[in-house]
Amino acid sequence: MNKKTIRLIVLATAILAALYSAKSRDKVNAREMEYFDLVEYLIDEMSIREKVGQLFIIEYSDRYDPKDKEFEKLIRRDKIGGIILMEMEINNYIKSHNRFQKISDIPLLISVDGEWGASMRFDTLTQFPRNMQLGALSSPDLVYQVGRVMATQFVRLGIHINYAPTIDINNNPLNPVIGQRSFGDDREKVALYGAAIIKGMQNGGVLASAKHFPGHGDTETDSHKALPLLPFDRSRLDSLELYPFRHVIKEGVEMVMVGHLNVPSLDPTGVPSSISYPIITELLKEELGFKGIVVTDALGMKGVAENIPSERIAIESFKAGSDLLLMPPKDRRDAIAAFRKAVRKGEISEERVNESLRKILRMKEYLGLLDGTPYIDPKNVIRQLETPEVHTIINMVAEESMTLIKRPGWGPDHNLETLTAIGAADTIIFPKRITKEILEDARNRTKGLDYVVIYLPEMRAPKNDRENYAAIPPQDIYDFISEWAREQKIVLAIMDNPYALEKIEIEAFEGILIGYSSSEANLSAADKVLRGKLEAHGVLPAAAGGFPTGYHAE
Repeated sequence: MNKKTIRLIVLATAILAALYSAKSRDKVNAREMEYFDLVEYLIDEMSIREKVGQLFIIEYSDRYDPKDKEFEKLIRRDKIGGIILMEMEINNYIKSHNRFQKISDIPLLISVDGEWGASMRFDTLTQFPRNMQLGALSSPDLVYQVGRVMATQFVRLGIHINYAPTIDINNNPLNPVIGQRSFGDDREKVALYGAAIIKGMQNGGVLASAKHFPGHGDTETDSHKALPLLPFDRSRLDSLELYPFRHVIKEGVEMVMVGHLNVPSLDPTGVPSSISYPIITELLKEELGFKGIVVTDALGMKGVAENIPSERIAIESFKAGSDLLLMPPKDRRDAIAAFRKAVRKGEISEERVNESLRKILRMKEYLGLLDGTPYIDPKNVIRQLETPEVHTIINMVAEESMTLIKRPGWGPDHNLETLTAIGAADTIIFPKRITKEILEDARNRTKGLDYVVIYLPEMRAPKNDRENYAAIPPQDIYDFISEWAREQKIVLAIMDNPYALEKIEIEAFEGILIGYSSSEANLSAADKVLRGKLEAHGVLPAAAGGFPTGYHAE
């Protein structure tokens, strides 16, 4: 079925709808005219190749030539259902988007893993706060607004799905892959704030996807590298891991992403949750009553791909109950061809394919994708993305989330306006890659000063070094700063997640503030708090450093 045929069908549908509307005004009974269902018509007319292709979402980034013939084959020949965007430059993306939508018979779903907004994939845009910073807020109202405003950028970029939020309860500080992606370790707050940002995004026109079912918070293994184990019994899973998912399903989330996890109490066979029938179909769909779209986490991740032939992963996940198959491993075209073969041989029934296809086409219909070819107008795109409302919301979150752990002991006569002036106090903002040499130089420059205010930025291992993700910066950096604080009055602004409190000597510092990230908005808000121009209202979203969840200095 080609695009011209689909356009004729859409036109016919519009004419029928207009005729029906006219007859309705004349009080003609609806039964006089049979309702034309475009989705059901498409399902009846589509070939196996077309049906199977719609189930797959394939990754795309700037590393591909927009005229890449191999990628085009996935659209023209394999009839894929959509694309997930990786790192992109905005103008290149718009050109690729418009080209790909033009050559696709059924318009593509454009999706993104954008947990902290479009800036996660388009790095020239302003970054929205991560979930753990939102977890420091005292109310979900602002969290809803973050989701709604975040959605305005996605809509302007022609993006239909955001694979977010993470609603894993991060009750393990050693978790190497969730951390700041979580709202914290309080199940009520994770559930409530997760539902709020989902409603914001979906009311803003973008479909949200809660992840990583059945819960990736209390693990010490990165599922990109291996299969994490959740060794807990069912009662524990019900009381913690599953709690936020029950809530957001009740509140109307459109999609749920299943993670790659070994959960013996849910499936004693030990297979990853992403290919587990007991976990996807029996628990998520039947017991929890989820009627929306089940999407897999990336199928090339080692948590699922290590022990299963690559061409079988999508097949097994679909048989377990998934609807949308994300990023099949290795040769994508081979994976899709193997899936088609499984349908033709009867391993997967066409009826089962139609069940998921129906959900996907209904979603496309809801998004208006069956009405014509989507097009992004490149004119004024940056100005329309970086709106005053975007910056207002980001600044509001920054100012409402700053969390004082230890209030600085500024004396009543201390002139806070001179905080950055050498001679009264010195403010040091370290680069992201701190070395002992940098620390020694800063210490020598500040000898004899009344106070030293240190802004310790968020530091992560490079993207290609997940092995050391949780070990950056090394403990000796924190040890050096703690030792320095024993000799001089230091106020430490940790512009990172609260778990850094585990690595410092709390008592040694004159004051401690958690600023969550070293974004411009957060640095500005932290500066206002330390100058006494802004009261810190944030609370700890997760227990750390001996301080309980919800703590803040009085």
